[in-house]
Amino acid sequence: MPQGLVLVAEPAQEAALTDQFGRRVSYLRISVTEHCNFRCSYCSPEEGTPFFVRKDHLQAEEYDRLIRIFSGLGVRHIRFTGGEPLLHPQILSFVGFARRHGVGKISISTNGVLLGRRADALKQMGVNNLNVSLDSLDPEVFARVTRGGDVRRVLEGIDAAIRAKIPRIKLNVVLLRQDNGDSLPALLEYAIQRGVDIRFIEAMPLGEAGADARETQFLSAAEAQQVIERHFGPLQPVVRPADNGPARLYQLPAVRSQVGFITPISSDFCATCNRVRLTATGRLVYCLGQDGGLELLPLLRGAASDG
Repeated sequence: MPQGLVLVAEPAQEAALTDQFGRRVSYLRISVTEHCNFRCSYCSPEEGTPFFVRKDHLQAEEYDRLIRIFSGLGVRHIRFTGGEPLLHPQILSFVGFARRHGVGKISISTNGVLLGRRADALKQMGVNNLNVSLDSLDPEVFARVTRGGDVRRVLEGIDAAIRAKIPRIKLNVVLLRQDNGDSLPALLEYAIQRGVDIRFIEAMPLGEAGADARETQFLSAAEAQQVIERHFGPLQPVVRPADNGPARLYQLPAVRSQVGFITPISSDFCATCNRVRLTATGRLVYCLGQDGGLELLPLLRGAASDG
């Protein structure tokens, strides 16, 4: 956890955001809403998320200012998340803020439902990395996991993103022993056919729903890799770019798609963590798996300087 964040002034270099262990923070995840049009069994209560008063959320000009400040502190990768970020009516403006303030890598994490109608605009505004959740290709399984989602709309959204030529597209698959443990090869084959990357992610205990999923559905990345290699042969390790997040990356021979495994449970990646998270209510969270953080909203609305 990047505790004790401090500014470090370096000769002939811009100020940097560094934690007490000397880890440089260059990756910021920004949640623009808590709301989602899915209620996935591993991350959301069955009744869905509560609605919040708009004044309790960061406003567009506040996102703009924070993105400018974080960019000045050396953040080079911003990922817009939710909830479901494509639900936010100003998401394209937020992407534009990141591009205007010099952020080189601009990512979106989405469930894909609204991607079909927004893929072209996202590409035009500067999104160059896209993660789409896809836990199953089976309509019944997908509907059960998401509590009502339509996988056809997600697949149409992925195809729209490919047509829009968003440079890097990744599929995110949460490993769920009962729901997709036997269909991982089919998901990888789907990714290979479309020339996109795929990440297999161990289920994390995020709230009560996540804890229940881990208790009943946990499938380790090591087991998933064994399943994949039984079908496709040995995976060849790939060097992970510094700003690419925590995935261990692999390649299959003569295949464009990369395969990643993210292991928050079986093998943590704290030592190489380079990211912090900003919630839609303005809380800077130091670690995605813990609650420690700093409330920025009162500072933004209290005439505090950038410094």
